[in-house]
Amino acid sequence: MGMYEGLYRLRNVASGLLLEVYGGSKASGAPVQQGKEAETPAQHWHITPVHSGGGLYHLVNAGSGKRLDVANAAIENGVRIQQWKANNFGAQEWVIEQHLDAPGTVTLISYISGLLLEVAEGSLDEGAHIQQWEDTDSPSQWWRLEPVSPSP
Repeated sequence: MGMYEGLYRLRNVASGLLLEVYGGSKASGAPVQQGKEAETPAQHWHITPVHSGGGLYHLVNAGSGKRLDVANAAIENGVRIQQWKANNFGAQEWVIEQHLDAPGTVTLISYISGLLLEVAEGSLDEGAHIQQWEDTDSPSQWWRLEPVSPSP
């Protein structure tokens, strides 16, 4: 059992909004953004270890079954985050690092690029897009993992 294994909402610390797939799309390549809480599967993410006992995770959207993915497996700042069907690329693998100074808060680091999952430009707006960027020690790069209780 991985430390983070389970179904979660990912709430951005700066905005208080949730990581979601745009429009609840089921398509590969659909963008990921932040939105206000709607209790929709598009805002729920299954976190599963890539290898048992390892520190890398896949984040699978509960609505689409697709994985959180760095577009084109690119390693530059500002590349958008999307969902994509499962493959064996590091663009779908994430390191989850606990914030020592803010318990319950994590950063998600792309395995392929070493860059962090963040809300672009630190936006507080609904619909703001999600990208990867170098560590700026900013709350727009910090996420709270909130466990989702399975429906009875």
